[in-house]
Amino acid sequence: MSTPAIEDALAGYKKTHRALLTSTARRWRDLDISMQQLRALYLLRDEEEASIGRLAELFGMGLPGASLLADRLVRSGYVDRRTDPDDRRRVLLSLTRAGDRLVGDLREGSTSQLRRWMAALSPEDLAALSRGWRALAEVAARHGHVLEGSAV
Repeated sequence: MSTPAIEDALAGYKKTHRALLTSTARRWRDLDISMQQLRALYLLRDEEEASIGRLAELFGMGLPGASLLADRLVRSGYVDRRTDPDDRRRVLLSLTRAGDRLVGDLREGSTSQLRRWMAALSPEDLAALSRGWRALAEVAARHGHVLEGSAV
């Protein structure tokens, strides 16, 4: 279902999202990691640890591709790899301190950018934005789409 109001809201979201991605891209461009590697780092920050199989499932790739992705992240020093103590066939991945710091810095940069933009809004526009985001989050929660504690 789509209405002109929905399309207008989506257009505003897309413009803001693109601007935020551009801002973030400038920060990670010099890191020598791919967008997929960055997504894996964010996943590991949110889930604390994940198996190679979980990476493959979430990224829609086979186990060999997920294993190569993990290899690159381990070599970069952002991820640790260890055998699951409960199932020696499973390999678990988790962020190193450097990986955790990197994701934290990138997230904080995005949050800081959003704060700067929001600070430039009129009090009325900021209140409307806050109401809209809360309402959208409530709809998402009713449909089971909630990431507790997940940051921007």
